[in-house]
Amino acid sequence: MIRLPQNLILNNKFIPKTSSYYHYKRKYHASKAVLETLVEQQKTETPIFKNNVKFRSLILEVLNTTPSQREAMSYIKRFTLPHRKPPVPSTSTSVEIKKSAIPENDLKEVQLEKPQHLPKEKEFVDSLFETKCEHIALIKVQGPFTSLDLKSISNTLVRLQNLGLMPIVVLDNDEWSELLKLGHSRFSELTTWMREDSANVCEALENAGGRATPVYSGIFNLAHNESEKIDNIKQISSSIDVSLSWLNSSLKLGHIPIILPVALDEFSTQRTIHPNSGMIALSRSLSNACLDLKTSYLEPMKIIVINSEGGVPSEERKGSHVFINIQQEYEDIKRSYKENPQWKFTHPTGLENFEMIKTCLEGLPSTTSAIMAPAYSPRGLINNLITDKPLFSSSLPLMAPTTPSTATTVIRYGMPVTYHNSLSTIDIPSLNSLIEASFGKKLDTKGFIDRMKKRLDLVIVTGDYQGAAIVSMEGDVPYLDKFAVSPNNQGIGIADILWKQLQIRYPNLMWRSRCNNGVNKWYFERSDGNHRIPGTQWMMFWYGNDGINKLKDYVETAKNIPPSF
Repeated sequence: MIRLPQNLILNNKFIPKTSSYYHYKRKYHASKAVLETLVEQQKTETPIFKNNVKFRSLILEVLNTTPSQREAMSYIKRFTLPHRKPPVPSTSTSVEIKKSAIPENDLKEVQLEKPQHLPKEKEFVDSLFETKCEHIALIKVQGPFTSLDLKSISNTLVRLQNLGLMPIVVLDNDEWSELLKLGHSRFSELTTWMREDSANVCEALENAGGRATPVYSGIFNLAHNESEKIDNIKQISSSIDVSLSWLNSSLKLGHIPIILPVALDEFSTQRTIHPNSGMIALSRSLSNACLDLKTSYLEPMKIIVINSEGGVPSEERKGSHVFINIQQEYEDIKRSYKENPQWKFTHPTGLENFEMIKTCLEGLPSTTSAIMAPAYSPRGLINNLITDKPLFSSSLPLMAPTTPSTATTVIRYGMPVTYHNSLSTIDIPSLNSLIEASFGKKLDTKGFIDRMKKRLDLVIVTGDYQGAAIVSMEGDVPYLDKFAVSPNNQGIGIADILWKQLQIRYPNLMWRSRCNNGVNKWYFERSDGNHRIPGTQWMMFWYGNDGINKLKDYVETAKNIPPSF
């Protein structure tokens, strides 16, 4: 039986034994132990895991992303083979797991979380590592790269393919930019350079155990003969027709296509186009193609940029933005680039790539996400594939010593954010349904609304009531009364969007939560202080510099507000 130490080390960080962190650590161990046990058992049954180094390495890569059990099952649901039946759920018993692999209490916890949905061991691993339904990732590989970076990129692309995400690669190189501006006059020189880069990428993919096919022409067709302006990428992309005749053969053979940004004009003359125009045109055509081919798997589920710059630079934190909700933050990011001229040197193509991603996501489902990652650290792509999340939450306190920095940015087209200072502009039934679904309890609607009529300060709503934060004023104390995210929309960044808006509008904020609330770990990480109120069921939290000075007021506020459920 595994015994946990009194003080825990998680991701190389020291964590004292508190109830919330200890509970989290136990769940982490249980989830990982489930995967490790299943893999060990599968290795004894299937020779591929015993003898094939590539698949053993892939298993470790997946385990190193430390997904939760819910995230692992969500990944399997998204990537299970369409022609296979899903794993048969257990009926009277949970998955049989050797008790020697997991502490008894942790085993009970795992069984309580998913008692009837865990598949059998062999089917679990089969689903995890035999995913060949080929969801599409449209990837711009933007050099120049060192040989080590190219090796790292190639290994990552092959792993993505083995995990069920088929890369379609469009080549770019920052050093092509001047020749691209000169257009047809330097076409021969530029295309020779492009072919050399393509050969290098194909060779690196072959060395990584993959298969690649260079596609030099026959994909892009210009509707009219005119030179492309780099500052007019979106307009030019709308005049590009795309042929997808090559796609089925690439998918059937399992070859990663390496596409050069070369197009035929109306006179059948080859011309170079900007790679971002090619990305936009491909995204649009693949999305439309799925309607004709009767499958959703050809529609890109990821738009990826791998470059030397990394993600979109941030004014607020060291490194890059962790997560961007385009519908809300697009104008702010454009403004930031104007106010930070140094970014033209440190991140010269960041805004250009961000604009390209925005255009691609506008025509794709809301579930599609994008990611910008540096070539020297593309491992975040594996984590994002399994968890569909950033490497860490973007709402963690910026100044906290435990908050990491990143050069990788996850981007979603997202949803709009609206602000309400009165109940008169609120859809009360929708808000009520959201709160009840989020808390899993019946709301005392009349009592809650009556109190809000007197105390409401602000309601922040994301999308069509997928999430909401409700702040009341209790005297001069801003109090977070409700923080709700729809269960059907968890994991797509709504909580981080709401929390960021709260921090912008309220430099000091307090709230309370029941001591047994499973969300408390999330609150602990985002608060500057907490206090368990004696004689009550409440744990009180706050952030901001006023917390210590107003502790007495905060305690009285938390004690006197009547429960809403």
